[in-house]
Amino acid sequence: MKKLSFLFVSAIISATLAGTTSAAVAQTTDADFQNALTQLRQSRQDFKNNKAQEVNAASEEGRAKVQAARQAAQQKRAEAQKRMEEKRKEVLLKLVDIQIKWMNRVKGRVQKMPNITNGLKIQLATEVDASIQKLNDEKAKIQSTSGQEAIKFLAKEVRDIFKSKKEIIKKTVDAIFDSRVNNATAKAEDRVAAIKAKIEELKSAGKDMGELEAYLADAEKKINEAQVKVGQGLFREANEDLKGAYQKFRGIADKAKWP
Repeated sequence: MKKLSFLFVSAIISATLAGTTSAAVAQTTDADFQNALTQLRQSRQDFKNNKAQEVNAASEEGRAKVQAARQAAQQKRAEAQKRMEEKRKEVLLKLVDIQIKWMNRVKGRVQKMPNITNGLKIQLATEVDASIQKLNDEKAKIQSTSGQEAIKFLAKEVRDIFKSKKEIIKKTVDAIFDSRVNNATAKAEDRVAAIKAKIEELKSAGKDMGELEAYLADAEKKINEAQVKVGQGLFREANEDLKGAYQKFRGIADKAKWP
């Protein structure tokens, strides 16, 4: 009987211990699971954070590349613009130098022209020197300026100065024509005086000079018309009138059999 009681008590103790151990194991397993779950969640969050950082880094890198490319493009455009400006300045300076050389040559030629008065030579030389000075001033501006609009403005100023070239040419040509026509007119008037004297001489000898006097009157008319046109600056037309006067002179010489 005592043996049975002992066995019963041992069984109860064993059962109690077994229950206590199972509960402890269950609690341990649940804690491990929670820890593992927490670690899994943390790992997943870390992965997301790392991924977001990678995306942000890639985005920043992309923006940096775009910005660098944009800056490089802007730099290239600025350099191209600068080269174009320098080229325009170079061309403009060459044009100015060409005009200065031309004006200096014109001034030298004018001084050597025999058909222009000294007063007119001085006047033309003064005008040429003034134009050359303006061109030299423009050269200094061109060399020191920058910017497309500024260069464009200077190019217009230079073109305006170039227009004085036409005025100088016109004045020079007019002066030459004026001198030549005046010289031709003076010679024609001397010729008229000589012919008149000859006609008077022949008339005194009893010869009929009516036809020759008519020719001479026409020649004088042409000379007077030439002088009027010279005053109007119509040098070519005046020259044509003088040609007409000399044709009359030849007609008189042919009819009178004069040398």
